[in-house]
Amino acid sequence: MTDTDSSSLDRRRFLTVLGVSTAGAATLTGCSTGPVEKLVPYLVQSEDQVPGVATWYASTCEECAAGCGLHVRTREGRAVKLEGNPEHPVNRGKLCSRGQAALQGLYNPDRVKGPMARNASGGFDQITWDDAIGRLVAKLGGAAGKVAVISGAGRGTFSDLLSEWVAALGGRVVRYRALDHEPLRAANKALFGRDEVPAYDFGRAGYILTFGADFLGTWGAPVENSRGFAQSHGFNDGRAAKHVFFGPRLNLAGLNADEAYTVPPGSEVHLALAIANLLVTEHGRSGSWSSAR
Repeated sequence: MTDTDSSSLDRRRFLTVLGVSTAGAATLTGCSTGPVEKLVPYLVQSEDQVPGVATWYASTCEECAAGCGLHVRTREGRAVKLEGNPEHPVNRGKLCSRGQAALQGLYNPDRVKGPMARNASGGFDQITWDDAIGRLVAKLGGAAGKVAVISGAGRGTFSDLLSEWVAALGGRVVRYRALDHEPLRAANKALFGRDEVPAYDFGRAGYILTFGADFLGTWGAPVENSRGFAQSHGFNDGRAAKHVFFGPRLNLAGLNADEAYTVPPGSEVHLALAIANLLVTEHGRSGSWSSAR
């Protein structure tokens, strides 16, 4: 190693890094003229953060509308691993591949890291937070109550705060999720008077008919559905539930069905009504038959 080799680690730089890792306080007192380098992201540690010791937090997965319970493992304030919460009633400690990969979205290098504003060419320029807040205040002041906020966050304290803030401005919150189930919520409210997404007890089903719904993939609560399907589809007292699938393509639920039938796209409703009509005709409205959809 030579002093002229700029790519090598010289004695001064070695002692600087060593000082950060062993006696970092000396570096922070101004004794060094070089840029401050931190090996630990916190200058003043929180009471519940100990370097080298993992801290776990209970949270909720937001990768789909199911809302599975999470245990988040953190190191020095950074989430490093996600696992299912064994005490959560939906997933009971299990977690699907999308939930396991949620950290990839958190640390995605293409994630927007600060406020941005559209420029004249149609692109976006990064701006400061003070500039962003100033622009937002000016826009809200001239909106005269015509304010709508698009949010993908689920129910919780943040959504409550956002709703109260927008309501104070005379506006409303518009919720959008890529994999939402608002039609199920509306149908459940119209039929049963409950404004919520229904849960399906696949574990107690004896015969399962599905019309294109990928309940083992992205439909409903996949982890909860998969656990119930494994329970009913295994041999219990010498019996196993039968699963019949109708759909335009074989999704994950169709591939795991006992019988799968390909039907033209859009014909599932007509097929379901025909089956219901046949059951009512043969067994009557109060017949001793049941189904799980």
